[in-house]
Amino acid sequence: MVKLGCEVLADDPPSWLRTCRLGLLSNQASVNRSFENVHRIIERLGGRIEYLFSPQHGFFAEKQANMKESTDGWNSRLQVPLISLYSDKRQPEVELLEKIDALLVDLQDVGTRVYTYTTTMGLCMEAAAEAGTKVVILDRPNPINGAQIEGNMLNDGYRSFVGRYSVPMRHGLTAGEFARYLVQHCNISCDLEV
Repeated sequence: MVKLGCEVLADDPPSWLRTCRLGLLSNQASVNRSFENVHRIIERLGGRIEYLFSPQHGFFAEKQANMKESTDGWNSRLQVPLISLYSDKRQPEVELLEKIDALLVDLQDVGTRVYTYTTTMGLCMEAAAEAGTKVVILDRPNPINGAQIEGNMLNDGYRSFVGRYSVPMRHGLTAGEFARYLVQHCNISCDLEV
């Protein structure tokens, strides 16, 4: 049986979870097999979330797929700021990441280069490297399998938000594997745990 990263975290919480100031990059799909959202899992484990971050389409996927940007907000349940990483900024500010000890990332990627969640994750890793903030990827399976790789490699001259890193169109990686690729092959030297 496959265990999701958030379930691994819940089954064997690391000692730092209760003592670190945490940021969480997630959305409505960041759930365990019982559909409990990852922010509730962290809260149940005694973790202290200081900032929530949302990718494209918003924290609750309330933004349509028409490239509509979202604004920062406030999560009244957790009483913490909700920072949109699909607004006038696509990357968290280094000064903000310096206020947390670890950034947890739980996003369902689909295994293609043009899906923007890996770009958002990579930009967070780049800022975290500069801030000295640990990045923890709560991994999920690649839904189109991890065995097939297809398509062209991204030409550096065409890098954009829907294609930032030089990988095939169908890269065959999970988000955690993609993060490890970024550290090993794209010179992003952040403290990474998957």
